[in-house]
Amino acid sequence: MDGETTTHEGSCHCGAVKWTCVGPKEIEAIVCNCSVCQKKQNTHFIVNKKCFELLSGKDNLMTYRFNTGTAQHLFCKTCGVQSFYVPRSNPDSRSCPTASTRRPSRN
Repeated sequence: MDGETTTHEGSCHCGAVKWTCVGPKEIEAIVCNCSVCQKKQNTHFIVNKKCFELLSGKDNLMTYRFNTGTAQHLFCKTCGVQSFYVPRSNPDSRSCPTASTRRPSRN
């Protein structure tokens, strides 16, 4: 990973699923063009799975797969919000939606 890094934290809406990752300080957001991401207007950043840690909510996750079944879209059973997913293009990474990332200005 080049450049400055920082710890990012994220969660689903109800807070049951929480994660942290080490990634670039300046997030380079990607707009995915797959059919499911287009429907949910997904903008995300990708980190190596070694830099990602699921802090809580493993038992509260549901997985949605389609087409090749490689991508794993993980959703909270309680609130239905996707906190992260395993992208088809890079299954050794985790994709973190920018909308589920905690920022100082919002919880």
